[in-house]
Amino acid sequence: MGLNTLFLSMEGALRWLRGLARWLDGSALRLWAGLALVALGVAGWQYHRAAHWAAAAHATQSAWDAERKAAAAAKTAAEARYRSLADDADARHAAALAQGDARLAAYIAAHRLRPSAPDPARAATDHPAAIPEGPAANPVLASITEADLKICDANYVYAQAAHDWANGLNP
Repeated sequence: MGLNTLFLSMEGALRWLRGLARWLDGSALRLWAGLALVALGVAGWQYHRAAHWAAAAHATQSAWDAERKAAAAAKTAAEARYRSLADDADARHAAALAQGDARLAAYIAAHRLRPSAPDPARAATDHPAAIPEGPAANPVLASITEADLKICDANYVYAQAAHDWANGLNP
């Protein structure tokens, strides 16, 4: 559309508006009717804008609700997973504690007691890391009791269970 055509169409529109103004100026009733039509047009336009913004607000609220539901579902799933991991870790910890007496007895047998008759051929090559049955030269080693070993074993089992549980958190 050229500038000349645009000017002609604007000139035609202005001519039509002048004619409308002269027609409305003909009587007060026509003026009030024209004003009512303009007010009706503005009201329709405002209604259209309000409906548009209401639809946009509804869409936004629906999106927020969907995100909130998804976040709640993800939180519930994560809590269930962590609860399951914790229950599994507790069960493994309880099983390891139940085996504690047998494991401790094996440790005591392996590390605290010497064979009653040492083999001279083995004595030259074997250096047992055992604590003798008799009084020890080191007073610290002599003061270690079976109760102390049980406490150490229980603490080790707990630490191992916590370590295994923490490793299970990362998929």
